[in-house]
Amino acid sequence: MNTYTQQELDSVFEQHKLWLESQGGERAQLRNADLSNLVLQNIDLRCANLIRTDFSGADLSGSNMSEADITYANFSHANLNNTNFRDADLRNANMSHAQMLNVDLLRADLFRTDFSNAQINDSAFKRIDTSSTIIELRDPTQQCLSGK
Repeated sequence: MNTYTQQELDSVFEQHKLWLESQGGERAQLRNADLSNLVLQNIDLRCANLIRTDFSGADLSGSNMSEADITYANFSHANLNNTNFRDADLRNANMSHAQMLNVDLLRADLFRTDFSNAQINDSAFKRIDTSSTIIELRDPTQQCLSGK
């Protein structure tokens, strides 16, 4: 696991902010980072590389992680209240025992994400965007759609 000083993290976040605003900077690359038990409220990590990052016990409330790659990340016991994970890749993430009130999981990839014992609103899983959904009815005489 990679560890960072507060000064190093502040620099990464500032560079990421510039990158998001198309003013130079660079995308946050915090892959395999140990950010456990840190206070990172209201941080903007849209589109960041957060693969296998350890956020266990961290306070990320109000943060924006939309469109970020957060596969295999550990959020166990983290405060994720009011966090935006819209369109994020959360495959195989550990959200066990996390506080997740009012989170936005719209279109997030939640394949094998562990939500065991997480405090999460049921509405987080009921929001469905059907604006670009294509529904094709299956011909009951055929076994599968690809058999046309």
